Amino acid sequence: MKHFVLLNLLLVFLTLACSALAQDDPLLVTKPTTPQAFGEVISEAQCFNVINKAPYTVFGSIHTNFFLRDDGIKTRHKSNFRFAAEERAEFCTYGPFYDDQKVELVLKTLIPIFKCKTRTEGDIIIYGRRKSEGGTETWATCL
Repeated sequence: MKHFVLLNLLLVFLTLACSALAQDDPLLVTKPTTPQAFGEVISEAQCFNVINKAPYTVFGSIHTNFFLRDDGIKTRHKSNFRFAAEERAEFCTYGPFYDDQKVELVLKTLIPIFKCKTRTEGDIIIYGRRKSEGGTETWATCL
C-alpha cells in the first residue's frame, strides 16, 4: 500500500512537471492564435541572425512580449540557444513584440549576465573576452 501511494504521488509530480515544461517549449517561430497579445503581432515573420563572435561558447535565449493563451494563462514565446565560437543561427518571429518591434535577448551562465531589448532588422552580434584576472565578459549589440 505504501508503494502504491508513493507511485501515485510520483505520477502526479511528473504530470505537473511535464505540463510546466511544455509551456517553455521553444515556440518562437509559431504565430500566436490569441488576439490578446500585449504587443504588436505581424502577418509575416520577421527574421534575424544571432552571431557569436566571442571566443567561447555562449548560452542565451530570445523572448517575445507576453500574450494570453486561450485558457487565460499569461505566457510568451521563448527560444534557447547554445552557440560555439563563431556559430550563428537565424531566428524568426511574428511577435508579439515589445515597443518598436523589439524582442528580448538574454545571455546567461547559470544566471542572466546580459539582457537587452533589440530590434530584429539586422544581425545581433554577441561579443566576449577573457579577463586577465580570470572569467569572461560577454555582451551583444542591441539594435
